[in-house]
Amino acid sequence: INEKILDKVFDRLVEIEERMSSTIDTSDISNINKNAGIKAVTVNPDTYYVLEKAKYYASLSDGKYDPTVGVLADLWNITGEDIERDEIPSEDEIQRAKALVDFNDLELLGDNQVFLKKEGMRITLGSIVKGYAADEVKRILAENKVNSAIIDLGGNLYLMGKKLDGSRFRIGIQDPFRPKGSYAGILEVTDQSVVTSGDYERYIIYQGKKYNHIIDTETGYPVDNEITGISIISDSSIDGDALSTTIFALGLDKGMEFVNSLEGIEAIFITKDKSIYLT
Repeated sequence: INEKILDKVFDRLVEIEERMSSTIDTSDISNINKNAGIKAVTVNPDTYYVLEKAKYYASLSDGKYDPTVGVLADLWNITGEDIERDEIPSEDEIQRAKALVDFNDLELLGDNQVFLKKEGMRITLGSIVKGYAADEVKRILAENKVNSAIIDLGGNLYLMGKKLDGSRFRIGIQDPFRPKGSYAGILEVTDQSVVTSGDYERYIIYQGKKYNHIIDTETGYPVDNEITGISIISDSSIDGDALSTTIFALGLDKGMEFVNSLEGIEAIFITKDKSIYLT
């Protein structure tokens, strides 16, 4: 692969981050958040597309996945650093933040116009934008006649084409109960995305209890169910990314039911009692 193609890839990744990161002050998302309750703002078409997808999965899951979870996510601030905590948000703080989470208040007005209805609301695309970025990398590589690649954006994998010997890529699914790099099973895939979410990636510990980084919009607390890891296999990574969060939050039974209702999506569930369930 020549350097020029890789430059295109990395330029595009920077562009996506600069438009869609909620921590970059000049991004489209920051602009929407700053104008929450005030006025609609015009965003780049790609940001609008990702917001449409996010809203689609939010309504499909009845808000189990919700791009307006920003205030709650900021309140918990579970980044993977600073693991041992002396305190967690109070019930009062959680309820106040929860009142600012509702995907129905995210208005997509056409013509790349976006409006957040309530002042103080915040969008975060953390659980979908990496998938979009992986799809974009794949698009750029394909347009430049690359036909075999592993795209790895940390938890988001896209396996493009086959290995040089014609066999399919073999991907290890992380065993949550063993050190990083130990696998619970192997997947053989070609031209598919594999997105994994786990409670072992980013979490905090408070009074001996572990709280992971995926927030349950219904309770306002981190998701606490029987799942410890989930992998979604799909044709496009943006779907896999949004779904890994959604299905993690739904839990085993509802999550399994949800995946089975979707065309062309498969899932691997690993539960806290060390069982593996496959769609």
